[in-house]
Amino acid sequence: MKSIICAAALLCGAAPALAEQYSIGTLPQGSSGYVIAAAIASTASDHTDNDFIAVATGGANLVLPQVNSGEMDFATSNMIEASYAVTGTGNFEGTPLPELRIAAVLPRYQVGLLVRRDSEFKTAADLAGRPVPTKYSAMKMIELMQDATLAAEGLDPSRFEATAVPNFAKAVELLAAGRVDAAYAAATSAQVREADASVGVRFLGVNPVPGGEEKMQEIAPGSYLDTMEPGPGLVGVDKPLTMFSYEYALLVGAHVPDQVVHDLVKALYENQKELAETSPHFKGWEPARIYRESRKAKYHPGAEAFFREVGLLKN
Repeated sequence: MKSIICAAALLCGAAPALAEQYSIGTLPQGSSGYVIAAAIASTASDHTDNDFIAVATGGANLVLPQVNSGEMDFATSNMIEASYAVTGTGNFEGTPLPELRIAAVLPRYQVGLLVRRDSEFKTAADLAGRPVPTKYSAMKMIELMQDATLAAEGLDPSRFEATAVPNFAKAVELLAAGRVDAAYAAATSAQVREADASVGVRFLGVNPVPGGEEKMQEIAPGSYLDTMEPGPGLVGVDKPLTMFSYEYALLVGAHVPDQVVHDLVKALYENQKELAETSPHFKGWEPARIYRESRKAKYHPGAEAFFREVGLLKN
């Protein structure tokens, strides 16, 4: 989706300097995805010869096919969803998107099972037979990540009294209301902060069994277990916890020119502070993590060229 931006030059009677405009599809306004996309669009527009605009959509299952077909240029998503999309698995079961590429790895997210602070539950296994959301009708991705997290502990959703919800926000709402005993969420989400202010909540963390992380990664390629430390902006984290972890990602269509992708990735790599001023998600982001090996999805050649220039990619 491109348009030529040259009105000012035309009004002055000068030969227009042509700037291509590229779209970045993302979640609706107000979401963390939109804030991240807006920060990328602003920074990339300021530091390249092109213009970028964040476009709110209905989510990955709508926007990633548009990127694949060339209707949209970029999209915010994550490394797990990138793997699902190109292989036609997970929430893209039967509909592979072969023209989808990775442009950049973005800030990390850590998620897990959340319970009320005053509950007796210490591990996910303690929730056996209790009401826990296991189906997310509007967010299949959350359902798959929860299944993967449980697999790391040698568990599966059948241990719970199954409850269906549309999304994680509703799950957290039901937890605060006492209608379910756990919800799957991110420690940085606004819904978790609201629940903590209302009733007090805490995360359980993951207690992996031998071979559990490998089983988790079979369900959610690109995920990994890592420690989440207590810190500013995190609620429900009173001690170091092992959590399901994954990176957000900027995806791009194979149709986008190499130089455009190269320059955008370079702008992100060199301007972390500016990104953080627009989106707090970038405050702890390390530019050196802009590249991370992907076993399923390919990187765009323009991104690979930049990674080689700065020594992040050796071959």
